[in-house]
Amino acid sequence: MRKLTTKEYFDYLPKLNKDEIYLLYLISRDREAKEMGYSIDKILFRIKETDLERGTRILQAIRENVEFQVKGVQLKKEWVKIMHVLNPVNYAKASRRAVMRFVENCHENPNIEAIFDSELPRSVDFKVFMIDVDSKDKKVLEKLKGIKARLAITTQRGFHIHVWKDDLERPENLFKIVDEKIEIKTRDAIEYIPGIPQGKITPEAYEISDVEELIEKLEGEGL
Repeated sequence: MRKLTTKEYFDYLPKLNKDEIYLLYLISRDREAKEMGYSIDKILFRIKETDLERGTRILQAIRENVEFQVKGVQLKKEWVKIMHVLNPVNYAKASRRAVMRFVENCHENPNIEAIFDSELPRSVDFKVFMIDVDSKDKKVLEKLKGIKARLAITTQRGFHIHVWKDDLERPENLFKIVDEKIEIKTRDAIEYIPGIPQGKITPEAYEISDVEELIEKLEGEGL
């Protein structure tokens, strides 16, 4: 189990093929705001990039220097997160879909740029599952033992565990895991950029091969 730097995390991600990009978000979402009764979940800014380091630097600068409001609520800096769509996005596929929608609906929605932006996250070239574990309880994590994983990212209450589709003989078995604290995410998975402040925590990325390594780490020095 090895901790990765932010750059090493970017190097770990699926390599982009022709017509693929990564989609990065500056997004307002926070448990504290929700507990205060605020509904602030919103994509504030998006970047289409082949260079995740460059995209992250741009979003960090925006987060640091711009004040945001959502529904009249002034956002605290720690409520604004920098995330990315986990899997590569195929912009050629998104473009074709956007053009078809525009032709069909241009009399109602003439904004083709907005249509294209809405198609991007739907045009994922799916390669990596995310297992969203909302707990650090050993009994919950033990339900994932034996699954070939490649990476785990720490979150405020648990982990995001990455499982690559090509590593699984029977991917459908992931959906047989039953626990209210475990959610299997596919094309809709978005991930924190690790190694930079994200609200009250700085998520950390760890290279793993099995969830057993997380359990051993928690029982030892902790995570």
